[in-house]
Amino acid sequence: MPGTRWSRLLPTALLVTLALTAISVWSTSDDIEAALAARAKDALADVGVTGGEVTFSGRDANLTGFPPDKAAQAMDAIQRIDGVRTVEISGDTAPPAGPVTTSGEPSSPPPAPPSPPSPTTPAKPADKAGFQAEIDRLLAATPITFEPDTTDLTADGERGALEIAKLLTDAPRELRFRITGTVATGSDKKLSLNRALTVERLLERNGVKRDQAYSTQRRTSDGASGEGRRVDITAEQR
Repeated sequence: MPGTRWSRLLPTALLVTLALTAISVWSTSDDIEAALAARAKDALADVGVTGGEVTFSGRDANLTGFPPDKAAQAMDAIQRIDGVRTVEISGDTAPPAGPVTTSGEPSSPPPAPPSPPSPTTPAKPADKAGFQAEIDRLLAATPITFEPDTTDLTADGERGALEIAKLLTDAPRELRFRITGTVATGSDKKLSLNRALTVERLLERNGVKRDQAYSTQRRTSDGASGEGRRVDITAEQR
């Protein structure tokens, strides 16, 4: 019967249709993969990356064989291709931890800043003239000064006296050092001597030999600028 004949032909027609559809899809997939592979080759050439292979499964790319220092750049180039869906990398081609430059070479770390020059330590003086020059330099940088009308050293004055003490501990035995105190005009004359004694004792407490530093007194008329609240130190030959 005609109806029976058509019913027998339907499964055959359906199978033929499915087969043709599969062939069409397979052909289209091959065309897509071929086109993406060609684009991938051009993209890698544009950025100068070689030494690896890109394969496609549909629109999904897989990278193999790229050196570690090229892998990150290769992945970036493939991801930029229109039509690529995902990009994976296989094997021991993991991208390096550091940043990669556009030329494909790992970026170099910035140069270390130059080391600051080492401070030069002045040579230790060996004679009277050398010690006097160094004493004058230290006193010019940090004068030994006092609070007004007292024998109390200022913070800077104490720091200056300690610097002098460091110097005089290495002085040869044939040298002595005269400590001269000053006061402003109108002040008690004994104050100048007491200020000199204050410095003498500080030097002895910090390593200067007892018989190498001694105190004297002097008056001065300049008190406005602080010159009347200081001590001077003079090197002498025994």
